[in-house]
Amino acid sequence: MLQNIRDNIQGTAAKVIIAIIIVPFALFGIDSLFNTSSQPPAASINGEKVSEAELQQAIAMQKRRLISVMGQQLDPAMLDDAVLRKPALDTLIKQQLLLQAADEAGIEVSDQQLNAVIAGMPQFQEDGRFSQDLYQQVLRLQGYSGALFKQMLRADLRIQQLSASVASSAFVTDADVDDAVAYLYETRGFHTVTVPLSKYENQVTVSEDELRDFYDANSARFQSQPKVKLSYLELNEEQFYQPVSEEQVQAEYENMVANLNTESEREAAHILLEINDEQSREQALEKLKDAEAKLMAGESFEALAKSLSEDVGSADDGGRLGFTRGDSFPPEFEEALVSLEPGQVSQPVETEAGLHLIKLLSIKEADTPSLDSMRLEITERLRRQKAQPELTAAVETLRDLVFNAEDLSMPAKELELEVKETDWLTEDADSELFSHERVKQAAFDAELRDQALNSDVFELSPERFLVIHVDAYQAPETLPFDEVKSDISAELKAEKAQALAVADAQEIEAAMAAGERAEAVAKARGLEWQASQSIRRTDISVEQDLRRFVFQMPLPEESGVSASTLHRQTGDYLVVQLRDHQAGQRAALDAETLASVRRSMNQNAASQAFASYFNILWNTAEISIN
Repeated sequence: MLQNIRDNIQGTAAKVIIAIIIVPFALFGIDSLFNTSSQPPAASINGEKVSEAELQQAIAMQKRRLISVMGQQLDPAMLDDAVLRKPALDTLIKQQLLLQAADEAGIEVSDQQLNAVIAGMPQFQEDGRFSQDLYQQVLRLQGYSGALFKQMLRADLRIQQLSASVASSAFVTDADVDDAVAYLYETRGFHTVTVPLSKYENQVTVSEDELRDFYDANSARFQSQPKVKLSYLELNEEQFYQPVSEEQVQAEYENMVANLNTESEREAAHILLEINDEQSREQALEKLKDAEAKLMAGESFEALAKSLSEDVGSADDGGRLGFTRGDSFPPEFEEALVSLEPGQVSQPVETEAGLHLIKLLSIKEADTPSLDSMRLEITERLRRQKAQPELTAAVETLRDLVFNAEDLSMPAKELELEVKETDWLTEDADSELFSHERVKQAAFDAELRDQALNSDVFELSPERFLVIHVDAYQAPETLPFDEVKSDISAELKAEKAQALAVADAQEIEAAMAAGERAEAVAKARGLEWQASQSIRRTDISVEQDLRRFVFQMPLPEESGVSASTLHRQTGDYLVVQLRDHQAGQRAALDAETLASVRRSMNQNAASQAFASYFNILWNTAEISIN
């Protein structure tokens, strides 16, 4: 049974399912988890509502994802609800559209299928077996309850089935394959002559008058960066930390232990016989009765599972399924397991998958962590719990105070904070403050500066807040001529050298377009040339920019050549003479390569089919956003 489910979710679907554990990107069917009776919906899709609470949950999950992926490199501005709201809502709308389409198509996922998929996920396995402890730990770290995760996974499986059914309607014709082969396996032969910029740089000079004239005509280009001096106040959670007594730690520990999930875990094994067209219920039951007789005669359960069980996923391991806390298997299975003592085997139990003989292998009682092992974690949690309300209140007070204050001295006095000051800072200064884009923008905001206003209170992180005041501003100034002279000289020399190189490249291109051989043209000018034959678009022996340029050149007329010039990022010019070309031919490819081309085209066609299908859903849907 488990193996059958695994076989049906291979490929893209399986990858997406696994990705749910790594990157939480979906929320489905969670309206019932929130009290939304008094709130207008965030959006409505064909009459189905997306609640504001659901949207806020999606935003919160996006924040956790960003923090997990980017860590210290994360710009706090990216965590702004206003920034995350639209992409989170778009995702929920798209998911709702697809779920509605799955409903119309009658696509469902049973509890048995869902449990089987979860049991087979590598993220939840230890030593190749499903681990209930690991399952609970992973969900807890991602912020999921078991019920919410199963709702998300069920919805994702339904969407994957919908996607697969739409994609299966796509097809590729032989003519399409021929066109693709002609394009992908086309070859071109060409010669190149390199016109290096360095050859001309030593041939040009720039006079003092030219430098002066350029400086005077472009003085606006040679400006210093504006500078600011700031004062600022900072509030952070640690400022409100208070000592935590041993009595508080003890009380919190006892409360935590009282709320722990102390359910024991049961390790199960089974022998499964499916009921299908080839095997009736009566036949399966008769086989299990024979198995029971063999067990009574002393044959081992493990040996019988290997020889008899039709669950390929567990049979080779003696029928072992791993541990459960009562929610990993179908209800009938779990009920039978609870009634057993370690080593006992159940009577035949029927579930959606078929008929089982279930053996309880062992019982693992829940471990309760000691106070010593939890002391530091509890102390930190209590300190934060007490500090957070005080920080929140202080931030609101700070917002009120700085709004009307002339500077930061009065708010600092009221809140007993230290006014900190910076030295002169430019926009590209290596300052920790300017690692936050909103702080930098405020520092150079003309309105704040001109009206001597305090900035808003910025949330740099949930634990840290900042407000700034611009104390001094230094406007950009024209840099002295001597300071920028060398830069001007280099620029003018480069312009002159480039003009000479372009003129030579144009002459060479004209000669090669007329049919002159690259070798003769290059030797006459003391330049390098190179010949390339039968080059394909994917040939890494030729640099990517040159390959792209060559395959964009117009094809020469019959028995002729064409020429064009590529200006490379190095500043050099490359004159290219296209001499021949050959479209790819199906007959030149082996069977494996041809099959690979067709597979790739089928995948592209499937992607396009689903994209078109989704666009129809989107364009015909009645969507309203509040």
